[in-house]
Amino acid sequence: MKLFAAIAFTLSLSNTPVFCQDTASLNVVGKNKTAIIANERQKKGGYDGVFNYSPAVRAGDYIYASGVVAGAFGSEEPFGKEAFKASVRRALKGLEQTLKAGGADLNDVIKINTFHVFDSPHTTLSKHEQVLAVAEVKSEFIGEPHPAWTAVGTTALYPDKGLVEIEVVVYSPQKK
Repeated sequence: MKLFAAIAFTLSLSNTPVFCQDTASLNVVGKNKTAIIANERQKKGGYDGVFNYSPAVRAGDYIYASGVVAGAFGSEEPFGKEAFKASVRRALKGLEQTLKAGGADLNDVIKINTFHVFDSPHTTLSKHEQVLAVAEVKSEFIGEPHPAWTAVGTTALYPDKGLVEIEVVVYSPQKK
């Protein structure tokens, strides 16, 4: 036991990150950040997958979430308003699960960036209708005071048929 404590103390003094699996979840704890991983699908598909990314990262009292994509997945027809809103809702529910694994929730969001494919053949919505639909669904999940929000148009998203990618920054003081 003394040897383990000495090794842990020595490593804590070095500049090399010490990574370990958080025992309470799938989160991976490093020296100055924690990768937030809500479920096995995120672990296998994102964190350990071909792209090696974290669904979200906690750095101190802030959480930076990777974008979640809402799109016309599994549909051959262009999405109208209700189908689009349902897809945004699914994306926000996934984001909600990720934030919960990091000790936060959607009401802790302070900044939203959305990236829209306004000219997509996979939706019938105009630019205004698309942003308005996201605003309506966002209001189902996030109360006042409203977070800052920037909506940006882009030519494409990954994966194909993606219509909007939602990225957030969260302020959630760590529990000591």
